[in-house]
Amino acid sequence: MKTFFALSLLLAICSANAADVRMPDLSGVTDKGLKIEIYSELSPISINQIHSWHIRVLNGNEESLELELLQVFGGMPEHDHGLPTQPEVTTRLDNGDYLLEGVRFHMQGHWQLQVEVQYAGVDDTAIIDFDLQ
Repeated sequence: MKTFFALSLLLAICSANAADVRMPDLSGVTDKGLKIEIYSELSPISINQIHSWHIRVLNGNEESLELELLQVFGGMPEHDHGLPTQPEVTTRLDNGDYLLEGVRFHMQGHWQLQVEVQYAGVDDTAIIDFDLQ
């Protein structure tokens, strides 16, 4: 009986911790192998609502990098137009994420983001493709 109780308690704790882990809304890899994770305050990402993102940039050891520059550009390649806003990185958060404010998408379809980073004097870029429904 004690073993059953201990296993039940362990399972409950593991399940609670797994529920706390959030998957990124968007992700990609830079040309030089850095991992880009984007966590949107709107999840799922939707159209016609200005919102913010937390952007995490990780090296090969899954450690957050302190960047000299982080910029996000984007648009709809099939429609030949960019984002309807000009989102800006405003701060680096305590957990190492960067806060990108002013994100908005104005129509459904295929979007492409260009995430440009600079660290230790090195420029790097990730292209992230996704579809909004």
